[in-house]
Amino acid sequence: MRIAITGGIGSGKSYVCRRLNARGIEVYDCDDAAKRLMRNSRQIREGLIRLVGEKVYDGEELCKPVLAQFLLLSEQNKQAVNAVVHPAVAADYLASGKEWMESAILFDSGFDRRIKFDYVVCVTAPLEVRISRVMARDGITREKTLEWIGRQLPQEEVLRHCQFEIVNDGQQDIDKQIDKIFNIINNNKTKMVQTILSIAGKPGLYKLVSRGKMNLIVEALDETHKRMPAFATDRVTSLADIAMFTETEDIPLMKVLANIRDKEEGKECSINFKKCSSKELREYFGEILPDFDRDRVHDSDIKKLFSWYNILVKAGITDFEEALAPTEGENVDSRKEQ
Repeated sequence: MRIAITGGIGSGKSYVCRRLNARGIEVYDCDDAAKRLMRNSRQIREGLIRLVGEKVYDGEELCKPVLAQFLLLSEQNKQAVNAVVHPAVAADYLASGKEWMESAILFDSGFDRRIKFDYVVCVTAPLEVRISRVMARDGITREKTLEWIGRQLPQEEVLRHCQFEIVNDGQQDIDKQIDKIFNIINNNKTKMVQTILSIAGKPGLYKLVSRGKMNLIVEALDETHKRMPAFATDRVTSLADIAMFTETEDIPLMKVLANIRDKEEGKECSINFKKCSSKELREYFGEILPDFDRDRVHDSDIKKLFSWYNILVKAGITDFEEALAPTEGENVDSRKEQ
């Protein structure tokens, strides 16, 4: 699970992060990490010297005024520096093992395109509150504060890209808002683990990321982790709702997958199901599910099953009994009725 916290200058992100820290949650600070990496990373050092020149470093120390002057010259310069620093920060965050990240310019800088976050929390505050905080904190004029605020994306635009909002106006209870977000995330964790999807006409499998009134947001279980919407017109099926025909009763897919896992000791299918003969395919499947219905279960069904099994194993999902637990009637197509 990856969660980002963002918000404009003066919104009070740092205070929210301290409240999270009080709960034992470590939040990765992008700004602090960038400063540390610009001091210590040889790769960043060499990249900045190529862009700005030798004068950007004085010995081992970064010359901030020189870098700031370079950044202010053009938007191209700013993007060029981001291209040097941000990949290193992204890699450092992923290596940190922390779920939460704080980034003031998550969307402004395009950093959200480098890392796929499950949720983004926007910390907001009224404009006058933000102005007062920045003036008091940095000892600058109102005009300068407004100039700084104006360089960032408008608060309303940032909020449109986020799943959650924490209003930090000095009046609202921050901890209650955090509790509400935790409850939603914890509930969604269960749903997302249980909801692995097949979409007709699209290869592979997908996990449910979030639900909207008009669509679902799904993420491919392959190495691309590509996210896309699935609409009410798409034939979306939860693997939890699929069963295999046998001579006696239908067997839930999770049990069939568990049988394959046990036979293959948690590894991918040993049979080349794409090239083997129909006889070989069905004999092998007979070892998995001895009483499968030979008339109603076709070769294409078996091949699809083995393909799904391999995708799940590659994605690190082998506890099929938990991952494909029954959805208790909450079919993914319930969105059509919303």
